[in-house]
Amino acid sequence: MTRLGGRSTRILALCAVLPLVLTTVGVVTATGDAAPGSARKGVVESKRIVVKWNATKHRKHPSFQKTADVPGIGQVDLVCQPDTTMVKLHANDRRAETQMWLAKFETKDGTDRVAVKNVRIYTYATAADDGKGGTGPQAHEGLNQGAHGIEDFQKGSAYGVISQRPGRDRDAGGALAMPATAFKLTWYWERFAYPGSQYCKMTLALMTDTDQQFGLNWHGTPEAASHTTSSTSIPGFGKAELTCEPDTGDSEGRQTVALRLDSPDPDAYMDYTYLQGEGYADDPRRIEVHTDLQYDPVTGLLGPVDLPRNGMMRIKWHVNGVSRTWVLSSYLVTNNDQRDWLNVCEVAAAPLP
Repeated sequence: MTRLGGRSTRILALCAVLPLVLTTVGVVTATGDAAPGSARKGVVESKRIVVKWNATKHRKHPSFQKTADVPGIGQVDLVCQPDTTMVKLHANDRRAETQMWLAKFETKDGTDRVAVKNVRIYTYATAADDGKGGTGPQAHEGLNQGAHGIEDFQKGSAYGVISQRPGRDRDAGGALAMPATAFKLTWYWERFAYPGSQYCKMTLALMTDTDQQFGLNWHGTPEAASHTTSSTSIPGFGKAELTCEPDTGDSEGRQTVALRLDSPDPDAYMDYTYLQGEGYADDPRRIEVHTDLQYDPVTGLLGPVDLPRNGMMRIKWHVNGVSRTWVLSSYLVTNNDQRDWLNVCEVAAAPLP
């Protein structure tokens, strides 16, 4: 009873500030569509930062780090130093549940590898957490492969999505209430074993477009009762529909994503890729590719297809001759019957730059 009372107090505080947050960032209501008569203030922003230096040319003051704003959430740093290579996320609010999901692609021991990572910033790891631990206001993902320092030579690429929802100690609120930012990252360095001769170049491209993002979040089965679905208008494509149901008894809940077209298009199709865990890039347990899923004229949908329980998707929708690609992150815990307040659904998607 004490746990529920504390959570209820925090929910009341959240409700007091939520209208201001929604007005400020102009994002979606719990159903995913703008509230009737409301002024929707969108965020459409692209940026690109580059860290590039050559020790033979920049001996005194090389630029090892660049920083970019992540709208509504914080900042991201791109760092390439002779002893540190990473992408680092700063969150303005450590009490929120902030996530930077990324799929890294690189060559290791002569083979192509993939690693899916979730860089979290939080105060409450779960709803059962006492809030005395958590992370600091920043977290990072290293780009070197070894445990014994930076390699002499390395290159790779990644893409992902940064999103935020209320902390796991409180209700998550349904559809995304903060901008989500997708990104692409590349890195290359060489001669790091030879001081005075090193070279590094890293590039980070970011895209925030609240008119094109979608998501669904709930914390605990009691909240899920009112937030099992979201439907978000995507101009030019249709409505992105998410379903995230907790399991009930012997019945497994549905967790899916689909696109409902605004009008029939027999030539529409959907390509989608699942990315989960770490391992060889040709292992279908790590990268599972599906292509050319056709439009269903009966349902009016592309999909639905399953969401990953702990991973990412790359989704391309082709509608009315136009194609666009989204990156989606998904973390689901839906089968804890004994402690159902620990069940979680956290899904966010944003268009890739």
